[in-house]
Amino acid sequence: MKRLAITIGCALIAALPVANAVGKDQSPEDQTFVNEASRGGKMEVKLGELAERNSASSEVKEFGAHMVKDHTRLNKELGSAATSIGLTVPTDLSEDQKAEYTKLSKLSGESFDKEYIDLMVKDHTEDLAAFQKAESTAQDPKLKMAISSAIPVIQEHLNMAKSDAAKLGPR
Repeated sequence: MKRLAITIGCALIAALPVANAVGKDQSPEDQTFVNEASRGGKMEVKLGELAERNSASSEVKEFGAHMVKDHTRLNKELGSAATSIGLTVPTDLSEDQKAEYTKLSKLSGESFDKEYIDLMVKDHTEDLAAFQKAESTAQDPKLKMAISSAIPVIQEHLNMAKSDAAKLGPR
C-alpha cells in the first residue's frame, strides 16, 4: 500500500510541469476574448451577407460585402492563432446575436440600412476597444499578433460605418 501511494505521488509530481505548461498558454482571459471575438466576427459575416441582400443603398451593400471579405479573413487568422495555442473557437452565435440577426433579417430597404449601419457603428466601437485591451493583456504572442493585425481593419470598418451613417442621415 505504501509503495502504491509513493508511485501515485511520484506520478502526480511528474505531471505538474506538463499541467503548468498547458495552463500557461490557455489563460481564461484569452479564451473569453477568443469566444467573444470569434462570435462577433461570425456575426459580422452573417450581417454583411444580409446587407448585400436587404439593403437599398449601394454604399451599405458595398460595406456589407467588405465586412464579409474582411471578417472571413480575420476569423480565419484569429481561429488559427487560437487553436494553435490550444484555445477553443466557438462555432455558433450567442443567443443575443441570433435574436439580433432575426430582427434585422425582417427589415429591408432604408429601415434595414439605418438599423444595420447604426449597429455597425456601435459594434465596431466596442470591438475596437476590446481588441485594444486584449492586445495589451493577451498571454500568447501568436494571439497577440492576430489581435494587433486586426485593429487597423476594425478601425477602418468603424470609419466606414460612421461615414455611411452620416450619408444615411438621422433616424
